[in-house]
Amino acid sequence: MKPILLKLLGRASDLADVEPLLALFLGAALLAVFLSAFRQSRSNPDPSGKSSLLWTLYGHFTRLSMALMLVALLVAAISVLRLYLRQAVANFQRTHGRVTQANYNAVQTIWGAEQEQGELKVEIYTDEEVTERIESEDLTKPAVLRKKIVRHPVTANPFVTARHEVVLKQNPRKKGSAYYIGYETVCRFSWKLNNPAGTPQKCNLVFPLPAAGAMYDDLSATLNGKDVLPQMQLKDATLMLARELQPTEALDFRIAFKSRGVSFWYFQVREAREIRDFLLTLTLPDLPKGKLNYPGGCMTPTDIQTTTNAQGSLLTFRLDHAISNQGMGVALPSLPQPGEITNAVLGETERAWLFIFAMLALTLTVAQVRHTVLLTILFGAATAFAYGLLGDFSDLLFGFVGTAVLVLIPFLLVLAKLLTRLTTGVAIKALALQFLIVGILYPCAAGLDPGRQTLYLNLCAVGFLGFTSWVLAARVLNRPAEETSADAAAQPV
Repeated sequence: MKPILLKLLGRASDLADVEPLLALFLGAALLAVFLSAFRQSRSNPDPSGKSSLLWTLYGHFTRLSMALMLVALLVAAISVLRLYLRQAVANFQRTHGRVTQANYNAVQTIWGAEQEQGELKVEIYTDEEVTERIESEDLTKPAVLRKKIVRHPVTANPFVTARHEVVLKQNPRKKGSAYYIGYETVCRFSWKLNNPAGTPQKCNLVFPLPAAGAMYDDLSATLNGKDVLPQMQLKDATLMLARELQPTEALDFRIAFKSRGVSFWYFQVREAREIRDFLLTLTLPDLPKGKLNYPGGCMTPTDIQTTTNAQGSLLTFRLDHAISNQGMGVALPSLPQPGEITNAVLGETERAWLFIFAMLALTLTVAQVRHTVLLTILFGAATAFAYGLLGDFSDLLFGFVGTAVLVLIPFLLVLAKLLTRLTTGVAIKALALQFLIVGILYPCAAGLDPGRQTLYLNLCAVGFLGFTSWVLAARVLNRPAEETSADAAAQPV
């Protein structure tokens, strides 16, 4: 018995930490049921016609046991039905738009990784062979002569202009039950360089590829109009071209390829140097201006234009005589997932259901409706099953809207109509109206507008508190808000 009580107290404490408002309503409802059950009947007179202390204690113990059993029954029903609702929501989320890191990593290996394109690196240098003389500590031994190559780099900036054009089109990829952000690119990079030294030099043109495990199609590399791709070496995810450089020689170097990646595309000048006459044009034919976003560490474009068909954007990054290590690029927006609306609404159904359970138990107890505990459990179970059916039928009945119109709303309307049959008067009709508001409007509004979820919950709570206060005040002042049947006051359970 003790482990069960400790477990229930632990769950109650967890609920109070996560949802204090709902925990307050549930606590008030359970207290109302306990007090009503404990006070509902007086101890029966002693069969011999004489009251006794033993008989009085027995009567109090019987009422206390009955009240505790009813509260325990409600708590058990809450635990079981809440577990059912959580499993129903989890099953739907597992098969609809479940984005996982494992699947995202798999998409990167199958389609392509996140692309971070670095700028061309130019190494200009001369190698000189020098002879070192190493004297021995033992003067009787001759000195050792050793030859080595000393590299003398040219530190002057060889870049004259840079013109880059990238066309990026979205291509979502599906893995498991979710869609992941994918794209295809057509990249064209060109540079005009010169030899800043007045002497012959050696030169290494090092172009870093944007991703080590990506696919590169239609790859081309030209230098002064001649194909140099066969001469380039592929090493450590870079393409390198080594050549001799004549004094004041000018170079026109171009690289183009098609590739694909996920999530974002990023370009950065990683070297600490002056950026001269730089222009990067990023064309996004299917990403409108209103959905633009940039990766962390990115500068905003110099200019943003809308494409001619008004469906895309044209980003221009222009720098001249600049020093910056900020990147340039775009982060693609998140994709709508299968069952996204249903998933959002189901995510709020647990709060709505707990609210409804507390509302039914508290209001029916205050209104002294017979069989309060049984009715609360039945209506609570039916509501939980309605939310479960919403997830089960969303793929069969035209998504969320069709399922809500054909299943959820009619189901809850029937339950609200049955609520009005429990007794007569205005209070029970108001309870049925609040049942519909909390059961239908609240999860829809909070799910589709998550930024105001707390506002919608607080509005429902204020409305329920006002309604409960009205019913309770009417009972206390002996002015009931509804006409009850003659046997309605006998017992609430």
